[in-house]
Amino acid sequence: MRNLLRTTERLADSVSLFFANVAAVILLLLVVLTCADVIGRYFFSSPVVGAVELVRICMAGIIFFSFPIMFLRNDHIIVDLIPFFRRGWLAWVTSIAILLVIIFVAYTIGDRTYGYAVRAFEDKDTTEYLFIPRWPIVGFITLSIFAAAFTAALRLIMLLSTPGTVPEEHHEEGI
Repeated sequence: MRNLLRTTERLADSVSLFFANVAAVILLLLVVLTCADVIGRYFFSSPVVGAVELVRICMAGIIFFSFPIMFLRNDHIIVDLIPFFRRGWLAWVTSIAILLVIIFVAYTIGDRTYGYAVRAFEDKDTTEYLFIPRWPIVGFITLSIFAAAFTAALRLIMLLSTPGTVPEEHHEEGI
């Protein structure tokens, strides 16, 4: 069972890393687009047509493609208002409850975006100015949301396999 969990974790890490790399490439494209738009706008009085639309698409991609690796590696922001809940058995139970909520919310959002992607495909829905089909964009976002739900579920299984212990988290001091 442990070997299967480790293998699945490595596979999920690879898939999550792929999504994170896609987010990084999208961020690079966003930087290039913004630079081209600013240079075109201020030096040549000719902005990039549809830049606002492309920025919206890029921002959605960056956010949602970052979810799987964030959920798998537990890299989300934690505010310790009551540190008592982050130690021992109580931390284990709290982590399980939080992961169950995360899985439910991610699955629900993924289900909703899947429905939107299907409707966008059926209606041949396009973006406002550039007429880019919406269904592939929403479809990839849906895929990343379901991958995030899967990685959170994998994290839950790993947590359940070690009763009473929570993996040590790295805290940044002085921030």
